[in-house]
Amino acid sequence: MTIDPRLERSILAEFALQDRRARRHRRTPASARALAERLHHGRHDLLAHLQRVAAAVPWRFRPVAWLHHAHDEHINSSALGAAGLTRAELQAIDLLAGADPATPRETDLARLRTIAAAPGRAGYFARVVARAALADRLAGMRPAGDGLAGLAMLANAGLGS
Repeated sequence: MTIDPRLERSILAEFALQDRRARRHRRTPASARALAERLHHGRHDLLAHLQRVAAAVPWRFRPVAWLHHAHDEHINSSALGAAGLTRAELQAIDLLAGADPATPRETDLARLRTIAAAPGRAGYFARVVARAALADRLAGMRPAGDGLAGLAMLANAGLGS
């Protein structure tokens, strides 16, 4: 007795759908948040910033929002990938590494211009999160000592409306 090819295709399609659902379930903002909290343990001002940025972006951008300062702790992409991040999210975090400065310099402007010109989903993720992070900084939620006028200049360097 042979298996009907249509039945076999249907079963394989269902298995593929279950696999995609399982991968999507593993990749929740909660796992990114837990990793961010482990990485930045004790840095309450930074964790508060990450929480505000994550709250300001749509759900699908939240893993990048929670981890946009991950490179501050010298974590590599394979460790971030273990948190279930997609390739585009990993690339966005790489683009955002150091793009949220406390004191703007010319290299920071160049970095933001790179984000503004980055193609694809990674660039889109990075722009959405960078805009929310800059808006949070400009809202005065950062500890004293930041150059808010300089951050306003950064916001107009290609990440504005």
